[in-house]
Amino acid sequence: MKYKAIYLICSIFPLLSQPSQALEICGDKAQGSILLLHEENVHEVQFQNKKITPNKEGDFMLAFDRDDQLKQSLKILYKNDEQNYPVKNFTFTIEPTKWDIQKINGVPERKVTPKKEDQDEILRENQSLRKAIEENNSKTSYWKQGFQMPLKEYRISGKFGGQRIMNTIKKNPHRGLDMAAPEGTEVMAPSDGKVVMTGKNFFYSGNMIVIDHGQGLHTIYAHLKDIKVKEGQEVKQGEVIATVGKTGRVTGPHLHWGASLHNIRFNPEKLIGLIQKDTCINL
Repeated sequence: MKYKAIYLICSIFPLLSQPSQALEICGDKAQGSILLLHEENVHEVQFQNKKITPNKEGDFMLAFDRDDQLKQSLKILYKNDEQNYPVKNFTFTIEPTKWDIQKINGVPERKVTPKKEDQDEILRENQSLRKAIEENNSKTSYWKQGFQMPLKEYRISGKFGGQRIMNTIKKNPHRGLDMAAPEGTEVMAPSDGKVVMTGKNFFYSGNMIVIDHGQGLHTIYAHLKDIKVKEGQEVKQGEVIATVGKTGRVTGPHLHWGASLHNIRFNPEKLIGLIQKDTCINL
């Protein structure tokens, strides 16, 4: 994993009574990516109008959407014995990412331009996914196991963030990674977690699974043939959770792998190698 230099401007108020700790940062600081941070004695983190609680070891994550602003700010509140919390403010810049333009032909016309009677099914899909992500946020840091790819053999047929033109009609940017593989190929849990949704026959996603990896981090699996797990089930890294299918809006069998942190969609490939401490930097 390659890392670019990270420049943070830090202001402290009020002055900390304890020595300032080094903020450890791992990951690619860019649009569509995720960062893993570590800091001692943290009470709360505030980022993009969200309040984030680190785990007991002081670990927390930040994600950047495809079109996030390049200028970002971060506030860290530290624990102390008084009611007021010492504060560090950080401002930093993320790198812009160049996105692909992908032309896809042969998509069933109804999946490109849904009919009026399809809207209830589309609404069911959107509400089910939103509920799974927003209402299931385990405090267990399952993600500390690390991540691996969910398929052993595959061909990348669609990258995260690419602008899609389907049957000559421009659609929304792609919010996941498409991994082409034969129908029936085993899909494995890329990390430990808890299954929080198993949905079937969605208009766009077909059969779908959502796994909660803790601290607001979720991964999404769509267009599945068979689902091998149940809601509420804990899974281990490498465990078979489903098989590749061609359900929903597809032109052939593949796995759509998505990732979300605190409702921010990012490139799931950025999870691979994220916890490798030898590549992190201290500020």
